[in-house]
Amino acid sequence: MNPFTVVISLILFGLTVFCFVLPFKAGEKQTANVVGLILTIVISVTLVGNLGLLVIFVWPIVLMFQFIFISYWSFKLFNRKKVGLFVALALTGTFGALILSPWISDWLFNKNDARKILSTHGIDLKDDFILLKNEAGGFRDYYEIFTLKLSDNDFDRIAVQIKNSKNYKGIFKDGSDLPFAEYSLLDTVDFETENIMVREYWIDKTKMANGTYHFRFQLNKKKRELTYIGSDE
Repeated sequence: MNPFTVVISLILFGLTVFCFVLPFKAGEKQTANVVGLILTIVISVTLVGNLGLLVIFVWPIVLMFQFIFISYWSFKLFNRKKVGLFVALALTGTFGALILSPWISDWLFNKNDARKILSTHGIDLKDDFILLKNEAGGFRDYYEIFTLKLSDNDFDRIAVQIKNSKNYKGIFKDGSDLPFAEYSLLDTVDFETENIMVREYWIDKTKMANGTYHFRFQLNKKKRELTYIGSDE
């Protein structure tokens, strides 16, 4: 157990005391007992069990709940129930938006965003295309991924761009020992198999605003699709 974990756990237990005391003083003893007991159990289980990744999910949610709960009962205790309700709703909305921010970012992602990203990597789309899917985020590693259905002209032009590259390694069998780019060399590798064409490369870590520096572009020959994967690993 590291010092950071100890400090955060002490803060959570301290706030749990407030979550018990405030409704108890307001005459809601059952609410105080139930909330205090549940919070104590949840925090203790994640702490004693050393649940790793689960702590990353659970403790922020517990902390948000405690802030909302304490805000509401603090105002209610001083006969300001409406103010407490307003503050609790405002905090709930703020925390909800924070939790949903990765999904909101995905929902707002559009064709222009995809064009700009590809253009940054020297791939310019001339024709219209279909944005099939996109996602961004991650827990320990960050990924930005999207797949496009390209026009035949754009697909063929990018395929030629890969095949004529000085880094082109040739055609390999699917499932064979495929080439890969070396991070230590900030390497670039282009190759193809029966089903796909691939460009993979690394750049300096400081160049992209979102922190990604490892990139893979994959053309699906049968579906005429391009998949982009940018990551920080």
